[in-house]
Amino acid sequence: MSAALDAAGQQGLEMARARAALYGLVSRIFSGKPTAELLGALKGREMLESLAAFEVVFDEGFLGGDVAAQADELAGEYAELFLATGSNIAPFESVFLPGWSEDKPQLWGEATAAVAKFYEEAGLELRSGQIPDHVGLELEAMATLAECEAARREAGDAEGAGRLEGLQNRFCREHLIRWVPEFCKAVRERAGNGFYGSMAVLAANLVQLHCGEAEDGGSEETTRRITDK
Repeated sequence: MSAALDAAGQQGLEMARARAALYGLVSRIFSGKPTAELLGALKGREMLESLAAFEVVFDEGFLGGDVAAQADELAGEYAELFLATGSNIAPFESVFLPGWSEDKPQLWGEATAAVAKFYEEAGLELRSGQIPDHVGLELEAMATLAECEAARREAGDAEGAGRLEGLQNRFCREHLIRWVPEFCKAVRERAGNGFYGSMAVLAANLVQLHCGEAEDGGSEETTRRITDK
C-alpha cells in the first residue's frame, strides 16, 4: 500500500518507522536485563552505522566478545545501576521531577499520575504491575505511537497519522525532554564509557534531537535528520 503514497506521504511513513525503531531499541535497553539476541543485533553492520550517527561507538572488546557471556555480565550491571537498593539510579520520571504541589521528587508522585493520564488519553494500556513513568515504558509508549502513526500513513489516513504524531510531540514536550536527558547524564556518570553509558548517549541524543524540536511545536525536520542518519 505504501507504494501508492505520494513523495510527502512516503517520507512521513519512513520518518514514523524510524522513530518507532529507535524508541523501541532504547526502550528494550532500559526496560530490563539484556538478552544475547539483543546484543547480537547491536553488533550488526547496519546497526553499528546507525549508532555511530548518534555518537555511539563500541570498542573492539565488546564487538568481539561472546554475546551470552556479555549478557550475563551486563545483567549484573543493570541490576547494580537500576535495581540495587540505596545505590541505584531510579529510572522513573517522578524521581527526577517534582509535581507542582510537591516539595521534592518522589516515586509514585504527581508525575506518575500525569503519565498514566496521558496513556489513558492516548489509548495505551498498562500491563499488570507496571509503573507508568519508568523510562523504558515511556520510551515504549513513543515507539508504539510511532508504529501506529506509520500504520495510519501506510493506510492513507493522514488525519489519524497527524493525531498520533501530535501525541508524540505532546509527550516529548510534557515529559521526555524534561527528564530523560538528566537521567541519561546520571547513567553516564555512573557507567562511564561502558555499554550502559553508551546507550545513555543514544537515548539522550535521540530525545534531544526529536523532542527538542517538538518542544518548539514541530518535529518534521528533526525526524528527517534522524532518518537520514
